[in-house]
Amino acid sequence: MTLPDFDTLWDYAHPDETERKFREILPQARQANDPSYLAQLLTQIARTQGLQQRFDDAHRTLDEVESMLTDDLKLARVRFWLEQGRVLNSSGDRVRAMARFAQACMLAQIENFSRYAIDAMHMMAIAESDPAKQVELNLLGIAMVDKDPSQRGWLWSLYNNVAESYGLLHEYQTALDYILKLIEFQKEKGEADPYTLKDKARFLRLTGHPEQALPIIKPLAQQNPDDKWFAEELALTRAALGGAGSA
Repeated sequence: MTLPDFDTLWDYAHPDETERKFREILPQARQANDPSYLAQLLTQIARTQGLQQRFDDAHRTLDEVESMLTDDLKLARVRFWLEQGRVLNSSGDRVRAMARFAQACMLAQIENFSRYAIDAMHMMAIAESDPAKQVELNLLGIAMVDKDPSQRGWLWSLYNNVAESYGLLHEYQTALDYILKLIEFQKEKGEADPYTLKDKARFLRLTGHPEQALPIIKPLAQQNPDDKWFAEELALTRAALGGAGSA
């Protein structure tokens, strides 16, 4: 029996639809003699539930996964800890979430599951409340990507998140440097994301260059008139220019 690659069915913007797709293949997964596949699929169903704020449902699904885990199901265990951590973090239990992410990262590194080790590291940075420690964890994640170029897709999140953490530390030039790296990475895939361009304008403003920020943020705000983030950044940029930018 050939089982579908359920990871390709993810639509993070629509977790309800993704859950429906996963449940459509769940009976097939239960009939197959592949406990690792079934356990991993259930972890992703739990993730869809967590994204829908159905935390009790997610924990029940993960309880089923935990009851299935045996010593040989290494990847399933890593993904179980990852999703348990995500649900805990989303429901406000950062301390326990960090412990689960750390467990997932350690086992994934031991077993050379690079994708999931980086995922766990990036989640540790998200769950961490101290911006300085966030920076350290994101930089560790970037270093892990450097060692495994097949995981370069993680740079989108890692560059963005480390820039935000440097911003919280008021290290705006370093934040801008990482946003510029992110823009170059995005251009490899096609074109820069508008929200990343907004962040470039934001950090240009915060480094004292609102005159360079205005030509970036003004057309973005005009193209997206209903988006408050672009409008707010345009207003801040004009304020930094002392009103001259409104001309």
